[in-house]
Amino acid sequence: MAVNRSIALFLLFATVGRLAFADVCVYKPPKVRHVAGVVVDSSGRPIPDVNIAIIQDGISVASAKTNDAGEFRFDSLKEGAFELSATAPGFVTARYNVLLRHPTTQWNRSLQIELAIGLVHCSADIRIVKAK
Repeated sequence: MAVNRSIALFLLFATVGRLAFADVCVYKPPKVRHVAGVVVDSSGRPIPDVNIAIIQDGISVASAKTNDAGEFRFDSLKEGAFELSATAPGFVTARYNVLLRHPTTQWNRSLQIELAIGLVHCSADIRIVKAK
C-alpha cells in the first residue's frame, strides 16, 4: 500500500510539473566533551577571523573569532545543548546544534566546520575529527 501511495504522489507531482522543496536540515547533533575546532572552506583551507557564537535558549552565551589557522575553542561552557553559529564575510552563515556532555579541558577530537559560498548552507558539514 505504501508503494502505491508513493507512486500516486510521484504521478501527482509529475503532472503538476514541479516539485516543492523545503530548506530543512536534519542531522543528529554531535556529542562532544569540549567545544573546539577549526573552520575551513570547501577546499579544506582554514578561514581566519570567523565569528563563532555559542547560543543557548536563544541567548548568546559565548563568542570568539577563529585565529589565523581557523581554530576556535570555548573552555568555560557548562554541559548542555547549544547552537554553534559561524559567520564570515563572503561565506554563508552556518548554524549547527551541538551537545556538550561531561565537559573537559583535555580532548582528542574537535569539530571541523566547512563554510560554503552560496545562498543556502543547510547540510551536515560539521564533523568530529582527531584534534591536533
